[in-house]
Amino acid sequence: MSFDLAILGGKTVIGGKAAVKDIFVSGGRIAAVRPAAKTPPRAVRSIDARGLLVLPGVIDAHAHFRLKLGPGRYTADDFTSGSAAAVCGGTTTFIDYTGQGPGEDPLKGLKDRVKEAEGRCYADFSFHCMLTGWDRLKDPAGRMRAAVRAGAPTFKMFTAYGARGLLAADASLTAALEAAGRLGALVCVHAENGPVIDFLTGIFAPSKGIQALPLSRPPFTETEAVGRVAGLAAASGAPVYFVHLSASGSAALVAAARAAGLKVMGETCPQYLALDESCFRVKDGHLYSCCPPIRTKEDNAALWRALRQGRLQVLATDNCTFTREQKAAWGGDIRKLPMGLPGAQTLLATAYTYGVKAGKISLAKMIQVLCENPARIMGLSSKGFIKPGLDADFAIIDPSAPVKADWRKMQHNTDFSPWQGRKLYGFPKYTVLRGAVVAESGELTAPKTFGGRFQRRSKPEII
Repeated sequence: MSFDLAILGGKTVIGGKAAVKDIFVSGGRIAAVRPAAKTPPRAVRSIDARGLLVLPGVIDAHAHFRLKLGPGRYTADDFTSGSAAAVCGGTTTFIDYTGQGPGEDPLKGLKDRVKEAEGRCYADFSFHCMLTGWDRLKDPAGRMRAAVRAGAPTFKMFTAYGARGLLAADASLTAALEAAGRLGALVCVHAENGPVIDFLTGIFAPSKGIQALPLSRPPFTETEAVGRVAGLAAASGAPVYFVHLSASGSAALVAAARAAGLKVMGETCPQYLALDESCFRVKDGHLYSCCPPIRTKEDNAALWRALRQGRLQVLATDNCTFTREQKAAWGGDIRKLPMGLPGAQTLLATAYTYGVKAGKISLAKMIQVLCENPARIMGLSSKGFIKPGLDADFAIIDPSAPVKADWRKMQHNTDFSPWQGRKLYGFPKYTVLRGAVVAESGELTAPKTFGGRFQRRSKPEII
């Protein structure tokens, strides 16, 4: 039998156990996974993976590309540059967000965003549905049901940003959680205490420069919201998923809720694991602005422990790219400062460098939080595992080959990287999407071919 692609002699981790395997692909799917053989079957293309790690394609469960900021204003990465960065970094599937306004139909928002992305992506993609303006939606539970049927079973709500119409009152959160519980859907929550942040911002923004960011968003503004929403989820009997957790106290609350039997899950990001508040004290410290803010080394360590011990389940980017020029518009006032960092191309490399290579997490755990758990939680039933019948998505890395991070050599549409000049391990030598090699050593193999497809997702698995 001849295969389309053979990946030979690479070290893989399957079921938490590492072994050297030959992997064979036909028709974009994994056809077989076998012990390495001296004389493997023939294939149209073979990749010699001896000495390399063969991982499932990474799933970025939290990304923002072409995020609308206002009339004619968008973040720097569109779907083309953002997905190029993703595949060159080993991510084969990303989940972005719909962009409809408060009170507008999430299904229409989904259709609009799919139309924006189709034919412009190098990676496969899906969308979480924004669920804002609950009280203004006609039959909100019915609107959720329609989105679930369309393949988008996850919804985003906020406990902050009241001025933008995003903040959900506790009653709205409870109603949405109850509806999601009945539908088998999942509510993902940006948990920060918006009113307190607004109050503190008014005090610190006029005179504190970039230090106003951590001062106006201290850890308790996140942990309070996490605890409150976890309580609402418990009362409704529904699951909840917290995005981009940054504080040690938040991880502790998620752990306590899970220990009590609640259906609570959490995500964190590389910037909260490997960067600390000293970033704000360097020249151009405002470039490191994101929400929640980067915190302390103690928070870094606590979040790594939470990932290692399974108290947090997912590592994602919250990619939200701006240029230096866009960030410079702040003029010293954080209320005008665009919040967000590029991270799509460095997700796997930062996880491997600061996690596996530094001894913070095992290789198996990294694969779990980057690939397996996002696939299960987000309903990507054909992704995340190296298993016959699933999509042939792989990130193949040379664990001994360092690359000096340099925004000039990345695919992001920006002139800044928070990892600039750092020696990172784990950038992929090959990225494979449904059996096609889409990137090699940081470069697209077919820049004019947009092979990314919209992924209809099944109901989330609560883990």
